[in-house]
Amino acid sequence: MSLRAWAATRRSFGFDVLVSAIAIALGADLRMGSHWGLVDWPYLHQASAVVAGTLLLNRRRAPFGSGVAICAVSLVHPTQALFFAAYAAGAYVEDRRRAGALITALVLTAAQPWHHSAPPDIIGSAGLALVPALLGLYVAARRRLRLDRADRAERERELLFEQVRMRERARIAGEMHDVITHRVSLMVLQAGALRTRARDEDVRARAEELRLVGCKALEELRGLVAVTRSEQQVGSVVAAPRAVLDVSDLVADSRSAGVSVEVITLGEPHATSPVVGRAAYRVVQEALTNVHKHAPGALVDVRLHYVGDEVQITVRNSAPTRAADIALGAGGSGLLGLRKRVELVAGTLRTGPLPDGGYELLAVLPAGASTTTTGDPA
Repeated sequence: MSLRAWAATRRSFGFDVLVSAIAIALGADLRMGSHWGLVDWPYLHQASAVVAGTLLLNRRRAPFGSGVAICAVSLVHPTQALFFAAYAAGAYVEDRRRAGALITALVLTAAQPWHHSAPPDIIGSAGLALVPALLGLYVAARRRLRLDRADRAERERELLFEQVRMRERARIAGEMHDVITHRVSLMVLQAGALRTRARDEDVRARAEELRLVGCKALEELRGLVAVTRSEQQVGSVVAAPRAVLDVSDLVADSRSAGVSVEVITLGEPHATSPVVGRAAYRVVQEALTNVHKHAPGALVDVRLHYVGDEVQITVRNSAPTRAADIALGAGGSGLLGLRKRVELVAGTLRTGPLPDGGYELLAVLPAGASTTTTGDPA
């Protein structure tokens, strides 16, 4: 037992001894009413006071049993311990029915209707016992309310922790999908190009092996993301400086994989908040990844248009010039996750085919969003 708990226990026991001593002193010095109890014997009220007061020492640990015993002693001769027992019955008896029955018995014992003939005497005596009982019931209700609030707060903390944990897992899953899938897709494309162009048979075999490994990695990665991804993808608090969107590395990677990409910037570029900057970067990344997968040989036009406090990102590709000769797998959640990311920063996303057989992706993002966010979408 800790020192604090030991001290609290000592204080509690000391208070019980004090209450018991007060009840014994009052009972031994003052008689309740002008009538004896069921037994008429000299000095009986002093003995009843001592016995009932001693029983009060157990009023917390066994409130119902001690209350019944005090009620029985008071039937022999009423004593002031009844009032303390009535309080204990209301405050410490957990079963409300048993508490009500015990309080009723104690109030009747204090009122002594078998001795008093005048209703005012009966009502007055019953009221004296009923007041501490009601006070005890009030204290018990307050205690239960505090416990309920503490339990509810603990459950809320556990739920909040679970939500944060799941959202962090979703954020990590989204980052894996956005970053690793893009890089591995480029690796697979480059391996396929090497297999097609290489003259050495051994090099071609190695390139094919590398391509198959990459395709398998993409398949396993999508399975992992499907398990860990959730509907609401919120991560940690982010506080970072604003910066101008830079997609030059994405464009360079795509060009190295044989995709013709042209970047056009319209308007005066201005810095965006970190969360919007990440969302805009992922928009371009996902659009280029889809071109690699579904539109081989297509020309890609990336437009970054700064209009007022918005950034409009348009990625448009022409119709593919040949069928995809490298299978990168299907069933990814790129556009779905991208739409959620854009919506979480109060932006809009529109995608769809073009009349010439190409495809267009248009995202409008509020560049002035807060630089600190708890909703870093994945």
